[in-house]
Amino acid sequence: MTGGSAASGGVWVGTGWKMNKTIAEARAYCRKLAQADLPAGVQVFVLPPFTSLAAASDELGPDSGVLVGAQNAHWADSGAWTGEISMPMARDAGAELVEIGHSERREHFGETDETVGLKVAAALRHGLVPLVCVGEPRAVRAAGDAEEYVLGQVEAAVAGIPAARIPDVIVAYEPVWAIGVGGTPATPELVAPVMGAIADRLSALTQGAGCRALLYGGGVDRANAPDLLRLRHVDGLFVGRAAWDVDGLLALVDLAARHREAERG
Repeated sequence: MTGGSAASGGVWVGTGWKMNKTIAEARAYCRKLAQADLPAGVQVFVLPPFTSLAAASDELGPDSGVLVGAQNAHWADSGAWTGEISMPMARDAGAELVEIGHSERREHFGETDETVGLKVAAALRHGLVPLVCVGEPRAVRAAGDAEEYVLGQVEAAVAGIPAARIPDVIVAYEPVWAIGVGGTPATPELVAPVMGAIADRLSALTQGAGCRALLYGGGVDRANAPDLLRLRHVDGLFVGRAAWDVDGLLALVDLAARHREAERG
């Protein structure tokens, strides 16, 4: 383990809904999730769209144990940034986490390594947990430069914060070639070297403390989740469409709980 998931020695399982679900649909999903008997040692999280953030937070409430996050937020506290929301706004709506640097934000909306770093610092400044997404495109993987590319993203993300704050950051490795309907499912053999490189670099930057959790995301489903969870440096899973139905998320949570129990002997 890279170190320090919210449930001590636990595993993280969460999902980002992307541009999906109305407020009513978000409420129904979160109501069922709040009623579920979630296993100890698994930290569950959901990242709704902005319009459903407050509703999701209300339905889950403080006693569900499920963390709610935003899919993006700006680095400025306020100002003339039409169409954006600030970290304080996200927190006011109920966010505890904020996703930063997803490949779709980088590709389609101009997110850069520099803005990722600014947002990480802003999230921590306002008491939010940054969930930083990193991952290489297919061409970089084919050229054999995946580790160098991803480590550059990781270092840029934490360059603007003290090393002592890196253990408060979650990092999700999401290779771009594995994401979405047309993605190529990632095998443990493809994932493990990059996850190991990320863990080693974060450990070096923090004198062994690492980050809060190192997650894998990209083409995760019930079939490949057990093998991915068995990888040495995987602290949990960041899931897409396989968890957009609450029963899908709960099935993955159950798999993670069984994995944790097997690890503990």
